[in-house]
Amino acid sequence: MKKFIVCILIGVFLLTGCQPQKEIEVQRKNVRAMQAETKKVPLTLAYMGIVDAQDVRTSAFKTGGKVEEIFVKSGQQVKRGDKLVRISEEDLKTKVDIGKAQYEIAKTQYDMAVKGAVQEDINQLKISVEVAEKNYANTKDNYEKYERLMEAGAISSQQLQEMKLKLDLEEKQLNSAREAYNKILRGARKEEIEILKNQVDIALANYRQNQELMENSVLKSEIDGVILQIQVKEGDYITSGLPVISIKGVESTVKVGVTNEDLGKISLGTDVAVRYQGDEIKGVVETLSSIPGSQSSLYEVKISIEPNEIPIGTLADVVFILGEKQGVFIPMNSLLNEGFDFVYIVQDGKAAAKEVTLGEVFGNEIEVRKGINPGDKIIVEGMRSIKNGDSVDIKE
Repeated sequence: MKKFIVCILIGVFLLTGCQPQKEIEVQRKNVRAMQAETKKVPLTLAYMGIVDAQDVRTSAFKTGGKVEEIFVKSGQQVKRGDKLVRISEEDLKTKVDIGKAQYEIAKTQYDMAVKGAVQEDINQLKISVEVAEKNYANTKDNYEKYERLMEAGAISSQQLQEMKLKLDLEEKQLNSAREAYNKILRGARKEEIEILKNQVDIALANYRQNQELMENSVLKSEIDGVILQIQVKEGDYITSGLPVISIKGVESTVKVGVTNEDLGKISLGTDVAVRYQGDEIKGVVETLSSIPGSQSSLYEVKISIEPNEIPIGTLADVVFILGEKQGVFIPMNSLLNEGFDFVYIVQDGKAAAKEVTLGEVFGNEIEVRKGINPGDKIIVEGMRSIKNGDSVDIKE
């Protein structure tokens, strides 16, 4: 029985041994590859910066008055010479009229002193005194009424102040007229003529100044820009020199704090890209601080940028463009590590692991300083499912 079983096994062995063996098929793995090549990439530094205005002007009137009309609104773009605010001309016209009257009186007094006092001149000066006395009395009466109205809250302190100014001017005019009348009675001397000449010059300068203020009753923009803030409203009484409107010039700057290491890579004139809400604005480095901030220890870099509508105080991305670097660069996701950095390349239809020496990172790519040559086909997809020596097919 044992002999029979052995014979059967030998027969089976002989039959199978005579059969031709089938060749084992090797499974090829699909990968995607890219060809390494030498190229140039930009050298940059990325920071955050804060937008500021290159030129902010605060406009004010040279004289006080009531705001009659405002021609602009916040955020509005204006050109140099555009109307901004107008104040009442009535008060200014009063000052011009008073200035003109003072000049004419001073001129008359001077002319009379030069040509010598005659009875006609004396009579004319006497009339001037009488007119001045009457004007002063009327103005004084009005001022006393204004005081009572002020106490009752019917008028503003500004209106009372303007009436007081008019009363003071009338009093000076009366005193000048009386002095001139008295002098001409006793005869004008040379020294007095010189004094009168000075009074004429002063009165003329005051008259012209008031005329200029009258012409400047409308405040105009000194620059092209955007209205930042309007600090008054129609109906307000303002004083001379009070800030009325702030205007941001069309040119802006961005201030950035950089480290000491990066400061050495930046120079005056370095090109900059400022990115805000999808827009990119060109700029250039304008100033470099040599002293770090006391709190941040960063060095301030000031960048001048093209005209824009970015609000002051806004944070924006800042990219300093330092130049270009040439080399071989591969996608970051193609890089593998098993105690050392390597990539797979395709050689004769098979995956071959190549150890690499890496350099700087540029966006989604990294520089390969050693291990990869231009022309090598680097596997960029499917490399995590293969091993060294696997057969591969490159898919499109």
